[in-house]
Amino acid sequence: MQCNHENVRCLNEYEIIRKYRCESCGGVMMCACEEEFGTRFLAHQLNECRDSDALTRIPVTLGFQPNVCRECRCLPIQPFPVAEIYGRTSKIKRYYWRELLKRELELYGEWALAQGMNPLTSTDEAATLARKQTSEQALKEIKHLHQTAPKYTFSTEPSQADIISDCEVEVVALNATYIIDPAVRHVQVRSDDETVGVEDYVQRHYRKQGYGSISVESVPFHVLFGIYLWLVIQDPADVHAQICGFGDRRGFDNGVAGETIWCRKPNDFGTREYAERRKDAIDRHFAEILTPGQIDWLFEYWLEPSERLRQYLWAHRDADVRTAKALTQILPPEVLLHILRYLVDSYWDRYLGWPDLLVYRDNEFFFVEVKSSSDKLSNDQKRWIHDNHNLLNLPFKLVKLHKSESINAPPEL
Repeated sequence: MQCNHENVRCLNEYEIIRKYRCESCGGVMMCACEEEFGTRFLAHQLNECRDSDALTRIPVTLGFQPNVCRECRCLPIQPFPVAEIYGRTSKIKRYYWRELLKRELELYGEWALAQGMNPLTSTDEAATLARKQTSEQALKEIKHLHQTAPKYTFSTEPSQADIISDCEVEVVALNATYIIDPAVRHVQVRSDDETVGVEDYVQRHYRKQGYGSISVESVPFHVLFGIYLWLVIQDPADVHAQICGFGDRRGFDNGVAGETIWCRKPNDFGTREYAERRKDAIDRHFAEILTPGQIDWLFEYWLEPSERLRQYLWAHRDADVRTAKALTQILPPEVLLHILRYLVDSYWDRYLGWPDLLVYRDNEFFFVEVKSSSDKLSNDQKRWIHDNHNLLNLPFKLVKLHKSESINAPPEL
């Protein structure tokens, strides 16, 4: 008896061409409404999908079928916004990411066809310019669509004021003279007759109070994660372990291709499911190997063998390694282990949003997020503050650098 596929589940909402599994017959399919676009632009993505829960590859068995997606079934459309990153902070770009990419490819394909070019392989200067223009046109069209016939209702995210209040964040207000310089994109302020950035200004403020400080943000914690957890993450006994290849990060930094780096990692690495599946092994790692007394010497001992995993995490640069080493000297071992456990429990959800500075003196330390007058907390930073309040409990302050006055940058000599 032929199945009508009335009960389907999307396997990964974050694929461009979504695949669905029928809960009745078990077949995996795509919606016929995406056949023309998918065949034209993304043919290489039509044979399999990556399950967002298990992170395993699943073959498509039924090809394109009619009335599979929620839109074709006239069901309410569910939003699946992507993370906020540089260049993608607006809700239009985060919620309409699939629509933007698809429309951009359609517009670019029309341009390439008129030029007698292949839209999938054209890389010359004209094609690059056309891709930029079609991206801008797609964004303009999607903005108009949202204004006239919105497809998604944007979720209400907690405001900066809500996070500060709910998480009982200590806010330190500092005043500074801002420097107006159109040639410089980042905020500059005046400090002791020098022009400095806002983080440097705050570091100088605490230095006058007898504190030391280091710039941290997120990457040094990725270094610590790679060094101290590579042994359990790359465990060859893990049945989900697989070999992945990626470009040499050091070569990329130096503007050369470099060799392919091969790294063993589980296919569900960084997810909550990984932490739950490997809980016993992770618990043993912390109980038997990664103990407070081992922190110092293990950093140097595991620095080299963790290189491949750290390259995968983009945690390979020497400056970040030096900062990570400094963290092991400033933070108590128990705090470092607490941070590592927090990360391994859901790495991809927690690896961003860490504060700008670590300020310390004797046995005292606290983290500091620095914001200029008009700067706002990103979603990742708000999530970190929420997690810190509920899980990490690290001493933390938000320093707001208010504009007392503005002056023009002095002319160059």
